[in-house]
Amino acid sequence: MPDYKTKLIEDLYESLSIHFNPDDISIVSQAITKILANYEVTEKSTQLTLRDDKNERLLKRYAACLMVDGKSEKTIAIYIRQLQRFSDSIGKPFDEISTYEIRYYLASLKDTGVSFRTLENYRSYISAFFQWLTREDFIIKNPCDKIAPIKYPIEVRHPFTDMEIDSLRSSCITERNRALVELLLSSGLRVTELISLNIDDIDFNRLSVHVRSGKGQKERITYMTDVCAMHLKKYLVSRSDQKTALFLSAAKKNRITAGGVRNVLKTIGADANIANVHPHRFRRTFATNLAKRGMNVQTIAKLMGHSDIQTTMVYVSLDESKIISEYKQHTA
Repeated sequence: MPDYKTKLIEDLYESLSIHFNPDDISIVSQAITKILANYEVTEKSTQLTLRDDKNERLLKRYAACLMVDGKSEKTIAIYIRQLQRFSDSIGKPFDEISTYEIRYYLASLKDTGVSFRTLENYRSYISAFFQWLTREDFIIKNPCDKIAPIKYPIEVRHPFTDMEIDSLRSSCITERNRALVELLLSSGLRVTELISLNIDDIDFNRLSVHVRSGKGQKERITYMTDVCAMHLKKYLVSRSDQKTALFLSAAKKNRITAGGVRNVLKTIGADANIANVHPHRFRRTFATNLAKRGMNVQTIAKLMGHSDIQTTMVYVSLDESKIISEYKQHTA
């Protein structure tokens, strides 16, 4: 049987020789030799082993439960992809995975250079899954219970200023682009909701927008301004096609895609000399501007399609002058 203890010490000696002198390495080697006398050392097996598909079956059941809970297909795909990656890396049935192994997995991800925010997302995916396993009695004890949320610096994401909004409007060279910008500014739509709109989802009399494919398959009504309605009408009049989609690609052949919207906004932002022009920033601007004008957060949440007002608060960015004004108003 190979002497793995000796091999381990030799490998360690070679690794340490890059940074330490021979005398120091010798002292370390002697200490490790004494410690290893109390342990059995074996080489990690690199052979493929047969295993059942228990993990895969559990992931499929979890995906089905997420679907019933109203999670979108995109969200479910992200969860399952990360959990499959976790399963493949650990290489053990979920009911045999320990807290240490989860911590080690997260540490190995951090070594790849991911941010603490991304690492916390991964931890939350794993934690939610093990909570489900525990709740459904697939495991007795949740190994994630002892793993605290990972702290990360909060990035301040600013909405557009009034001056930036004026510049974006001025940089729209087509009726479609101006209508698209106005609708994002006045409705708080997600980009996936915007591209799914049909012409008959717009009620010009009530200035309303019927969102039929909201996040989690939730329907809702949001609204638009008179200015937005005017530019939407101009855009629709400029079209000669019989398509049902509200917004078409530049070639006017197909419904515009999410990537197409992002490219349009990126171009408009470049022309206006404004950085980070993307759909979600319009949604943040929508929420912030309504809050500045005194709309209560419950109403903003309903317009944005949020079931939890805490989610809405993440979008609202109040400047210092607004905070001071509110404070004086409520303490006078």
